[in-house]
Amino acid sequence: MGRGGRPLFAPQIADGGIIPLPTDNARRLPQQSIRTFLNVTRPEARTVKLPLSVLNTLVWRGLPTERTLAAPAVTAWVHGLRDADPFLRDETRVILLGETASVTVQHPLYDRLPGAPYQYRELLGCIWREPLAPQLEAGECARTLAALLHTDARGRAFTAELVACSGLAPSTWLRRLFAALLPPLLRFLYRYGTVFSPHGENTVVVFDERDVPVRLAIKDFVDDINVSAQRLPELAYMPADVRRVLLSEPPGFLTQFIHSGLFVGVFRYLAPLCADQLDVPERQFWSLVRREILRHHRRFPDLAARYRMFDLLTPSIERLCLNRNRLHLDGYRDSPHAAVHGFVPNPLHGS
Repeated sequence: MGRGGRPLFAPQIADGGIIPLPTDNARRLPQQSIRTFLNVTRPEARTVKLPLSVLNTLVWRGLPTERTLAAPAVTAWVHGLRDADPFLRDETRVILLGETASVTVQHPLYDRLPGAPYQYRELLGCIWREPLAPQLEAGECARTLAALLHTDARGRAFTAELVACSGLAPSTWLRRLFAALLPPLLRFLYRYGTVFSPHGENTVVVFDERDVPVRLAIKDFVDDINVSAQRLPELAYMPADVRRVLLSEPPGFLTQFIHSGLFVGVFRYLAPLCADQLDVPERQFWSLVRREILRHHRRFPDLAARYRMFDLLTPSIERLCLNRNRLHLDGYRDSPHAAVHGFVPNPLHGS
């Protein structure tokens, strides 16, 4: 618990109901999300995710009680989908960094107070997540997707350095990137009506010894997995405790998580960077993304109805405007969903 949260639990600290734990003397490094800590002393140990009273994008970054406690059950369910699917398990070899244990402490007053802002019911807890390092094979290394957008003080893009190290032509390297990222995300969406939020921090690219992208690692399940509100047979056996905490959205909105998190949040900036430093025009960049999606469609023709249901190639996509929530609609009140305002052309349509 940070110093800022101690006054809210002052009676419990005073009477010994809450006590400080001794240190384990391990050094921990905050990750890109700030509130998740990697054990540097013992890389094979679980990472820990803690609540922060920080407002970022639309939400306070606490740990909601019910969802925190359900994290291991959500992990078991999504691991089960992967482990029973040969394409996910054996071909994509997608890494799902499971949340294997959790604890939460309810506030004795705020949790019973009607209408209390949700951030006062997410104050104290912890989630333990599987570390990535033990799941990497010999010669592999991993970097968050956001790292691909980094440029150094001289303006040199990290992506350009990776392409140079690989020895591949830029367009070939990008095809390998899209082949590592998209198939597992598409398989979960089309087959299981389940979508992750593949933004730059939750999505980790695994590279081989030549810095060629080879596969995908994903994390943050209980916060960022959403499932189809339209009934699908593949979701019929979802455990009740998992169904209770995962958000359900119409199929058309599920595609927004990939559109907004990956295509708008990352590829929108990666495309001009590749045009500038790798001589890959933006039109060619998006054509390569579309080609990978269509390659997946051809691989699984039995899911043709799902490709229409979850249409990633639609002519236009809704524009989500986080600043509009803050400046025009909600101020600093609770904002359950990003504001939708207008449409933008989809670069994947007919690329």
